[in-house]
Amino acid sequence: MRTFWRRGALSALAVVLSLLLCHTAALAQPEDAGTAQMKEEGKQPQAAPALTEQQRNARLQQLEAASERLYTHMQEGSAQAALADMDALIAALEGVSFKGLTSVEGIHALAESIMDAKETLVKAEAVPEEWAQSSARLRLAVNSLLHRDKALWQQYYKVMADHLLQMEKARAGGKPAELRAAFQALQSHYEVIRPAAVIRRAPSDIRQFESWLSYAGRLSGDKTWDEGALKSAIAQGEGALKGLFGRRGDEPVFLPITGFDSPWYWSGLIGLWIVLALAYTGFRKYRAAQSIKSVKRSEEETYRYRL
Repeated sequence: MRTFWRRGALSALAVVLSLLLCHTAALAQPEDAGTAQMKEEGKQPQAAPALTEQQRNARLQQLEAASERLYTHMQEGSAQAALADMDALIAALEGVSFKGLTSVEGIHALAESIMDAKETLVKAEAVPEEWAQSSARLRLAVNSLLHRDKALWQQYYKVMADHLLQMEKARAGGKPAELRAAFQALQSHYEVIRPAAVIRRAPSDIRQFESWLSYAGRLSGDKTWDEGALKSAIAQGEGALKGLFGRRGDEPVFLPITGFDSPWYWSGLIGLWIVLALAYTGFRKYRAAQSIKSVKRSEEETYRYRL
């Protein structure tokens, strides 16, 4: 019974999202041959009443509020509240046009994140990690749809750049296990932001980064350590990551790791600079103290002050 209800809910959700996709495509394209033929035959095609701009904005605000509540309740593990939030989220979507908000690929990504969260909710056994990940993925997708600038998913740039830096450190240090762990962490974070990125970024940027992920994943999983290929792949990952987040080409993801194999050299150099700075400060204080001379008053001035 539960399986039947789950399949029915997912099918209904797929139908709703498919209608939304068709509605959006119809707004962006001229009338098709079928509609023109119906008009020639004197038949009027039946269309759902379009929402006004005010109604559309209100629905989008309801969508964002529902996604925020859903995220909170799924993070807390509140199943009943989360199911109610999901129903509110789907209701807010009905009849809404996404024209001007995202591309067809973006609508597909949003639909996938909703269906993923819905399927996670109705599983017989709740898995906290899946609840946390699917709710975060949906929240970021909705936020990306409604906020072109300063979307939440953009905050993951620093996190993923840190993982890339850890990969480079592990490669330079000859530590395959650490490199694989850093890559898996980077890949996991990308899975969370992927729908949000697809909604906002060009398909070419998504393909470029995912191609790099596939290549780097194969290299990091190989039993044979190919340091040269890994070094080149990590350097390519810097450009792919900047393209994914729309960063400038001259903006560094991380500083080059210089002298990683001899950390004592750099520690000693930094210590030497500190000692030199302290010695110079002490020398200047000594010179200043030597230049101060006491001034004695003459007998005439002393006598004058006594009067």
